[in-house]
Amino acid sequence: MFVEDQNDLTLIDPFFLSQLPNIEDYLLDIGYDIKNVKRIILTHVHMDHSQAANEVKRKSGAKIYSHWIEAIYLSQNLPYSGPPTAQETVNKLEKLGVSMEALTKEYGSFDVEPIMVDEQVSDGDTIGSLKVIHTLGHTPGHISLYYEEDKLLLGADSIYKHVFGADGMYISAPQVSIDPVAVIVSAQRLSKVNFDKLLMAHQDSPLLEGTREAVETLVAQSIQKLEIKDLIHLCYFFG
Repeated sequence: MFVEDQNDLTLIDPFFLSQLPNIEDYLLDIGYDIKNVKRIILTHVHMDHSQAANEVKRKSGAKIYSHWIEAIYLSQNLPYSGPPTAQETVNKLEKLGVSMEALTKEYGSFDVEPIMVDEQVSDGDTIGSLKVIHTLGHTPGHISLYYEEDKLLLGADSIYKHVFGADGMYISAPQVSIDPVAVIVSAQRLSKVNFDKLLMAHQDSPLLEGTREAVETLVAQSIQKLEIKDLIHLCYFFG
């Protein structure tokens, strides 16, 4: 949730439809209403970020924003075939001790209806006070967001921190990324942004100290782990 003004909110990645009542309760607790949401930003197509978008729009009248590439997949005009597949998701959850039955009970159906994007954006555009950074790799049209006034970077799924059974901070893994090398390039781009606070979609806590340095170190470590074929791919991005 990003507050533009007293009655002007931007909701970023509204999560699962079954969790929408929790979002509405949270808004009421902090003095707002769902009708104060004027913009819905979808950083990418994955259902854990987008499933509730249409219902939030119906309740609030807000416009939906996404990168123009991702808008194609959100509308389902072109099926998204990137990882993770449904079976890969089930396998990962089982390794973490979470059954599909328990997940369905908690979050409901995993079906997502077509989402029509009202405003398609590109790298460098602004949505309200937030600057769009195209961070492809996790998905083709994945975006991160930057609020310059507070030097705040919203990384979405570009980088994870201490979640899904992994320790520390790590760049979006090949198991969930359509282009694992492009993810590293995107993280390298983020490391050049003038930020000192990093919020990630999947984290145990925000990163509030030594943030740029931490991302720079993470990029360097990730490049060192690449195989030769991936290094050749990386050279394509860096020229």
